[in-house]
Amino acid sequence: MSPQPTVLVLGGVGFVGRNFVAYLVENNLAAEIRVIDKVLPQTAYLNKRFQAAFEKVEFMQGNLSSPASVEKCFTRADGSSFDYVINLAAETKFSQPNE
Repeated sequence: MSPQPTVLVLGGVGFVGRNFVAYLVENNLAAEIRVIDKVLPQTAYLNKRFQAAFEKVEFMQGNLSSPASVEKCFTRADGSSFDYVINLAAETKFSQPNE
């Protein structure tokens, strides 16, 4: 059996992202999961299932419109890269300006 992959989830606190992260954690499908989102899990009204899943992943707050933030998201302590990057980030507040 091959070793489990490392996974980076962009936009992992939103509705689709939190379900995906919980699925990965509950089914033990990754050796390491890093979740990036500009919304903190503590302020995202996560139910007990999602709270339990997020306790087992590395969370980093980041704004993907900032190059410095993107660099930080992809950088791992050992210098290696993630096996999979899943982009679930999206902006849904249509009434706000682009900035």
